[in-house]
Amino acid sequence: MSIFRHGIASPRLVVVLLALLCAAVPSLAGAVDLVGTRQDGRDIASADIPGWRLVYFGYTHCPDICPISLQSMAQALDALGPIGERINPIFVTVDPERDTPDVLAEYVSSFHPRMIGLTPHPEQLPALAKAWRVKYARVELKNGNSYAVDHTAAIFLADPAGTVIGRYPHDLDGGGLADRIRASMLAR
Repeated sequence: MSIFRHGIASPRLVVVLLALLCAAVPSLAGAVDLVGTRQDGRDIASADIPGWRLVYFGYTHCPDICPISLQSMAQALDALGPIGERINPIFVTVDPERDTPDVLAEYVSSFHPRMIGLTPHPEQLPALAKAWRVKYARVELKNGNSYAVDHTAAIFLADPAGTVIGRYPHDLDGGGLADRIRASMLAR
């Protein structure tokens, strides 16, 4: 039996191959937690966020990559329709000094109404970033008055148990990200 019909790969095969490609996630030992303060001031952990999680680590003063990534996440959730409603979009700041819950409340609301803004407590951030394999470093700007934060630019998908099953490049558009999320979820 051929995997091709009329010289074209079957849609099912394409989904399976894409799922395998998307599932190539650096090994994260079991479930990874999310802890911190939500944009509404409540302290939470992963157990307080039921269902699937689409997670991005960044900061609100980021001039380009972070807002583009969050916009792609929002577009992907909308493109996924009912599947997207099962996914909690979460923005975790790597700059808790400036990104207070109030700052995150305003910031994340401009991307998606369901997006959760999470400010880790400064002492929790190193362990949280390590668990998710996220690197970050504060970089002083030449003007001496401010700083930027270099950080891993990837979007993560965690299943309801908290296991990361997808790590996607930050530069996917909403449709491309939706396709990868769908494939990762179908592979489960």
